[in-house]
Amino acid sequence: MDGLLRTRFRALWSRTVGGDAAEAAWRTLDAGYGAGMRHYHGWKHIADLLAGHDAVRNLPEFVDLDHDALDLAIVFHDAIYETDRTDNEARSADLFTTHAAPAGESERLRSVDAMIRATATHGPSPDPATRLMLDLDLAVLGAPPSTYAAYKAAIRREYGAVSESAWRLGRADVLGRFLARPRLYQTDHFHDRLEASARVNLTAEMDLQKPPLIGEYL
Repeated sequence: MDGLLRTRFRALWSRTVGGDAAEAAWRTLDAGYGAGMRHYHGWKHIADLLAGHDAVRNLPEFVDLDHDALDLAIVFHDAIYETDRTDNEARSADLFTTHAAPAGESERLRSVDAMIRATATHGPSPDPATRLMLDLDLAVLGAPPSTYAAYKAAIRREYGAVSESAWRLGRADVLGRFLARPRLYQTDHFHDRLEASARVNLTAEMDLQKPPLIGEYL
C-alpha cells in the first residue's frame, strides 16, 4: 500500500508544488503515519480518505472542486498526531506550508492550509472543498458497526496512556458535542448516506461511556 501511496504522492506533489522537496516531504509524512502508535491515524486512514475522495470526486456536487488541493489536505491533515497535545492540526498545517514553501504563495496552497486547520473542530464551513474534506474524515462514524468498533478500539489504543476513567469522560464529551450538532455531515451526499447510521453508532458508544451505577461496585 505504501508504494502505491508514495507513487500517487510524488505525482500529486509534482503537479501542485513542484521542485525537489517531494522526497523530503514523503520522509516526514512516513515518519508520522508509519509510527507504531498510529493504530488509527496511520497510512491506512490516509488511503481510506483518498479512496473515499476518488469515489465521489466526479459527482455533480463535487466535480468542480480543486481535487488536488483536497488530496494534499488529506495527506497532511494528520501528519502530526500526539495525543497529549491540542495543536496537532495547526502543526500539521505548518508542516505542509514549510515543505511547500519553495512553490511560493498561491490560492491552492492557502486552501490546503485552511482545510487542514479546519479538522481541529470539524465545524461548519462556507467552503465546499472543506466541507467535503471534513465529511471524508468523519465518514468512519457512519460505517457499519464492525468497522466502527474497530475504529473506536484503535482510537482507544492510541490513547493507551490515558486512564479508563479519564478516557470515558473525555470520549463522552467528544461524542456528546458531535451528537448535539444539527448535522454531522455538511455535504448532502454524506448527510443522506451516513447521518442516520453515524448517530446510531455515536449514541451506542455514548451509552458505553456512562459510568457504572454505584450499586455495581457492591
